[in-house]
Amino acid sequence: MKSYRQFDAMQIASNVRRMNNAGIGGYGRLARCYGVVREQKLLTSSHLRQLRRIATLPPTHEEFSRITAIPPKDLKPPRVKSHKGWRRWQRRVMLIGTVSGLTFAYDYYVNESSLYRNLKCIVVLSIVAVDYKLNFNEGKDIDALHSRVANRVYDLIASNGGLYIKLGQALAMQAAVLPPVFQQKFAQLFDMAPQDSWSEVEKLFIKDFGKRPDEVFRYIDHRAVASASVAQVHKAQLKTGEWVAVKIQHPKIEKQVNWDLGAYRLVMYIYDRFIFDIPVYFTVDYTCNRLLTEIDFQNEAQNAENMNSVLQTEPSLRKRVYIPKIYHNLTSRHVLTTEWIDGVSLSNRKELDRAGFSKSQIMDIMINLFAAQIFNWGVVHCDPHLGNQIFRRYDGRLQLVLIDHGLYIYETPEFRQQYCELWKNMFIFNDKAIRDIARSWGIGSPELFASATLLRPYKAGGISPDREQEEGVTTRSNESQQSRKHEDFEMQMRMKGQLKQFIQDTNKMPLELIFLGRNMRIVQGCNQLMGSPVNRIKILANWASRSLATLPDLTFRQRIRAWTNHIVFKFVVGLSDVGFWIAKIRRIVLRRENEGFEDLLERQMKGIAKKNFGIQIQDDAFAA
Repeated sequence: MKSYRQFDAMQIASNVRRMNNAGIGGYGRLARCYGVVREQKLLTSSHLRQLRRIATLPPTHEEFSRITAIPPKDLKPPRVKSHKGWRRWQRRVMLIGTVSGLTFAYDYYVNESSLYRNLKCIVVLSIVAVDYKLNFNEGKDIDALHSRVANRVYDLIASNGGLYIKLGQALAMQAAVLPPVFQQKFAQLFDMAPQDSWSEVEKLFIKDFGKRPDEVFRYIDHRAVASASVAQVHKAQLKTGEWVAVKIQHPKIEKQVNWDLGAYRLVMYIYDRFIFDIPVYFTVDYTCNRLLTEIDFQNEAQNAENMNSVLQTEPSLRKRVYIPKIYHNLTSRHVLTTEWIDGVSLSNRKELDRAGFSKSQIMDIMINLFAAQIFNWGVVHCDPHLGNQIFRRYDGRLQLVLIDHGLYIYETPEFRQQYCELWKNMFIFNDKAIRDIARSWGIGSPELFASATLLRPYKAGGISPDREQEEGVTTRSNESQQSRKHEDFEMQMRMKGQLKQFIQDTNKMPLELIFLGRNMRIVQGCNQLMGSPVNRIKILANWASRSLATLPDLTFRQRIRAWTNHIVFKFVVGLSDVGFWIAKIRRIVLRRENEGFEDLLERQMKGIAKKNFGIQIQDDAFAA
């Protein structure tokens, strides 16, 4: 039987070849032969595989012989190509499109475009990261790279608005450690003041109080008299007759804030761990928590009450500084109602001059107030820019009205005492004490840390301004473009290395220093803008020493010793007035109206920053 099947297989193969020569397709002839042999059961499965192989062989020139046609009943219907795969993909595309459309609609109409804004943030900052990774190399145009990045980040912040402007302003406050193009571009963020329509503001007010503003107030101006990144202010009159300032949060902020801070966390993590390898992520939680408390107006009301309480304990300031009254019954998480105060903003220099306010008195009140906050009370207003300070005549004397109490820090007693000791030791040149405090805070380079704290050169550690570095802008113009690129690259690589060495242990570093540094820079900028009428360094140092003498847990003998040291210290610090008055006389003699004591300190700081850190500080980096 086996030989008989093999013989039949050979006959069938021969017939297949003849059909092949006749032009009959391979699958067609295979179907005919397979139909016959299947009915007769002549072949095994291995023979069928051989038959399929033979059927696909190319044609030969063998003579064609007639074969018997296969009966119709044995023919199979032609195979129709299935469209199930295509239809499956159609359904998938439709499903993805529907989900995407619904997500976009929900994000736009309900979620205030939070998802879209943060996706845009991640895309833009990813492009920035890749650009730095590929092009921050020796020989490349570093200035052009910084310019591209600054424009991209600025456009992102401006288009997203809201809390992005607040984060951008926080970044702008660090302008001194950024390339010059960043310093120039980000300074424009302080002029951004978006305003919402009255209908949107009214909805938020109704949501919090269940009544329209026109029902609560006798009068309220539908146009905002001032606006910032988080809220806008409307002037109103209570039914009892008092005029008030109604601060209403931008309606989009609350829905956007968690998304925005989430994107901020992600970007800072990527930059810290994968791109720049500079320790910055350890500050993220602290910064985000401060921003979250800033948009809670009930927290702002409490900050204002706390500031007023500690202010009343200081006889030298309680009549010179005023905190507007809070109306708690008209205050919620999104709305803050305070007493309306007429006065002149510190940002309006022409009006200050027209009103006859003394610049030296203005800065004396301001610097003493913030020195008391930092060194004596531990309750610190961290956003003391020009627009948050109003001056007026009250009871025949000049008075500072402090507003906008959203961004505060509260120092621990241990940290406040250490910070006071740091300032005092910097003036008596106790390098060992400075080094011990810096190391306990996880900070390397104690001398540079002292300079950064004072915002003036600390020379006891051997650091002095380098004239060649100060005048580097003039000599640099004679260098070739290639050497300039090499210098830019080397300078910024040095900055990266120094910053990593400067922050040695992020777990030890007190995060209060971030916002204290912000406060100090703004205060210095205000003094500089006014022409340096007072010796800022002397006032701060005196408050640091006085606070150590008034610590509550001192014994009688320790208190006597502390007050004695304070009196001696005041005499030593008074010697700093020599440099201050020399700068004033020089300004008068040389007729340099725009060059005060703070300008001289800034020029020296620029030399130190460039020489030791590779940081090129702009002329207006410390401006408020």
